Amino acid sequence: MNIINWLNLMLVVLFGTVANLSLKYGLYISTPSNEASASIRNLIFSRYFIIWFICYGLMTLLWLYVLRTVPLSQAFPVLGLMYALIPIASHYLLKEKVVLSQWLGISIIIAGVILVVH
Repeated sequence: MNIINWLNLMLVVLFGTVANLSLKYGLYISTPSNEASASIRNLIFSRYFIIWFICYGLMTLLWLYVLRTVPLSQAFPVLGLMYALIPIASHYLLKEKVVLSQWLGISIIIAGVILVVH
């Protein structure tokens, strides 16, 4: 896999991670009310929902390009990095608790991706 394909694949992972964090944060800050529709309305018109939408769209388009240039057997396991990056980012950015067993799982995911891609 050449460096351009690798960078494109890393951008897919980055966009996916940012999209998920944005959606979670948007849900977190949307004003809870007695009406669920008001909370959803607040989310849809928030900048975090727009960030989610843009990142998810870019991720999908870039993923289509990556699938044309990288074997699926290499590209798909790299997407698993989102399972590691999202909890790490949510721990530091959203102040969510990550327990020891999750850290162990994150380590195993990263090691597995390295083994598959290398």
